[in-house]
Amino acid sequence: MDQFYQELRKIQKKERNNATLARVEEDFYTRIHEYIDELRVQAIRDPFSNVHGILKEAQIIATEICERREHKITAAAVLNIHRSYHLFTGKPQFDLVDTTPLNLTPEEEKFYFSLIDTLKNHRGNISLEKLSDEEDDKKSIKPKETQKNTLIPEEPKKVEDNGEDEVLNRLDEISKAKPIKEEPRQPIEKQILKSKIEQESKPAPKAKSVEDNPNAQDEFFDFESKKVAKDTELVTMLVFDEIGPIVGVDEKVYGPFRPQDLVTLPLINAKVFFKNRKGRQVKI
Repeated sequence: MDQFYQELRKIQKKERNNATLARVEEDFYTRIHEYIDELRVQAIRDPFSNVHGILKEAQIIATEICERREHKITAAAVLNIHRSYHLFTGKPQFDLVDTTPLNLTPEEEKFYFSLIDTLKNHRGNISLEKLSDEEDDKKSIKPKETQKNTLIPEEPKKVEDNGEDEVLNRLDEISKAKPIKEEPRQPIEKQILKSKIEQESKPAPKAKSVEDNPNAQDEFFDFESKKVAKDTELVTMLVFDEIGPIVGVDEKVYGPFRPQDLVTLPLINAKVFFKNRKGRQVKI
């Protein structure tokens, strides 16, 4: 049991210090679950032992390892898609570059390729090829025929020379049709003068003053948020002494810490270490 705990600590340190995935066994996640279940059973059998502390630390370490590996796998998938699928450079083509991360477990490998498929589908949806096809489909749609105005009398159809009476009857029907009355249009000068008078008669919009909006200054100068952002800024620190786990201002658990550990935590928490000479800031 203690041997696997030490192994977890070594993997945690490698995941913190290296940009690549640490080497683990294929059944790594299964072993973590078995180890934590065993610690739970021992804690129930002996409530006064130190197993409770070991169980809590093991859960924190295992969670950090999993989150760091997820972040590295996601970053690798996005970078691989950027290299393999070119947008807005002619006809896009997908040519996957074989840069699969090393040391993946079977679960992580399935996760990696599912990300690749999702990103590939997304880039296919926004590619120039698909957008151009949609534009062609819109152009191919025929415009609707305009509705005929039934109020305007139709032009007389050509009548075959079948007799003089038939021609006269058609002319009588056309003359009886009521002509459409058109409203008299005003001269252009009167129209311009009318629109100018209407525009001047409208009241001018009232400008908003600071009194109307007392919180206007807060919209531009948010000093409090700047201070909070500075305090929660992450810094890298070299630890001098052995210290138990702590909860940061971002409500995340950091630690436990060992001498010579390189850790990343919020600035406001790191200042406590600096003040008590338990660590110093390191710039990487």
